[in-house]
Amino acid sequence: MNKTLTILLFAIVLFSSCKKKPEDAVAEAMKHYNEINNKQKDYKVKRVDDITSAASGTITGYYRDEEVKKIIAEHFSDTGRVFTEYYFDDGMLIFILKQNFVYNKPRTYTEEKATAVGDSVWYDDKKTRLDMGRFFFANNKLVKWFGPDNKEVSAKSWAFTNKEAALWAETILLIKELKEQ
Repeated sequence: MNKTLTILLFAIVLFSSCKKKPEDAVAEAMKHYNEINNKQKDYKVKRVDDITSAASGTITGYYRDEEVKKIIAEHFSDTGRVFTEYYFDDGMLIFILKQNFVYNKPRTYTEEKATAVGDSVWYDDKKTRLDMGRFFFANNKLVKWFGPDNKEVSAKSWAFTNKEAALWAETILLIKELKEQ
């Protein structure tokens, strides 16, 4: 009986230590983020046009042998530009960095156009706002999300659950486009 209890306790401790804490996933992702970026010049590069996005853009994949290590998606529109970096380790998504530059007005809305319609505000790149999101994954599951102003989004929120599904849909689509073009 005592031996069985000891084995059961040992198994519980062993299995509970296997599950990564969100803080550990963040630290590990940042370690791989730095390693991947430091070795980026050694990777094979494939660039394709993003044919599924409404905005014009490109997708760049960085590969070590056949394994994807990083994907950069760049999208440009009249109202903003978005740069998203996806990082992978052993085929698993570990980190996404999304930089969304939001223009104050559409780029094509010049001073002349604004004046013609009596508007005192037109496109000004100095008024562009940067909304940044950082998403951390462990075992391909979203475990931590920092939104604009570096505020953490609760893992128990509806937005967190929906964001995970949306990020996975984006990631799968990008990988598919890189393979098919």
